Amino acid sequence: MLQQASRGRQLSHDETKAAEAAFQGRAFNEAWSQTARVVYDGIVAALQRRKSSPDKECTDHLFHELDETKVPVGALACTGDEE
Repeated sequence: MLQQASRGRQLSHDETKAAEAAFQGRAFNEAWSQTARVVYDGIVAALQRRKSSPDKECTDHLFHELDETKVPVGALACTGDEE
């Protein structure tokens, strides 16, 4: 679902804020759009999958999802990826 919401376009301002909040463990701001909620929930779910299953397959899947969503560099920095 997250991939569908952002494929082929840049994230909006509130979607970017939602992505950053999700990576930093902050709460979702209810003033943000519904698509920002999709971005936030998708990242939180991917991070939870990574925590619950730290095997290589799960980690590879997480980074594949992040590449597909075009998450901003600031948010990617939280994952340890370098651009």
